[in-house]
Amino acid sequence: MIRWKNNICYRLPLLAVLALPLGCDNARYPVHGRVVYEDGSPLTEGIVVGEMDKGKTRVMARGDVKSDGAFSWGTKKPGDGAEAGKYRVVVIPRAVSEYEASQGKLPAVDPKFSNPQTSGIEFEVKPGENELKITVARPSLPDPQDAVEPKTGEREADAP
Repeated sequence: MIRWKNNICYRLPLLAVLALPLGCDNARYPVHGRVVYEDGSPLTEGIVVGEMDKGKTRVMARGDVKSDGAFSWGTKKPGDGAEAGKYRVVVIPRAVSEYEASQGKLPAVDPKFSNPQTSGIEFEVKPGENELKITVARPSLPDPQDAVEPKTGEREADAP
């Protein structure tokens, strides 16, 4: 007859469950948010990525933007949260295909928001629930005056 109360197979899982919260320094906390334009309308496709330097390693969290602009960060799997700390945040819109670009379509977000050095977005994840609201700008249309047409009589140099 097996006596479960004195069996090591019974005690080890119990000890592991009790010790887990004490020894877990990589705890993740829920981060939910929404990406909107300055006029309040949502970004409908893209990715929100956060990166944080933790000693010599870089920690990243990401979340797919849904049609209503909502996202949830995950590190190991979608929506599982992010470690506590300060993150540099970027918003990466859906890529514009070559065909779309040839038709004059621009990316959905100003390119500055896709670079951690220029996005200007930082967010600190703290223990507990975290809400990250992001406001982005649409890309500005190219100024037609910036397009320089060659003067009459000028031509491009012949390629070697």
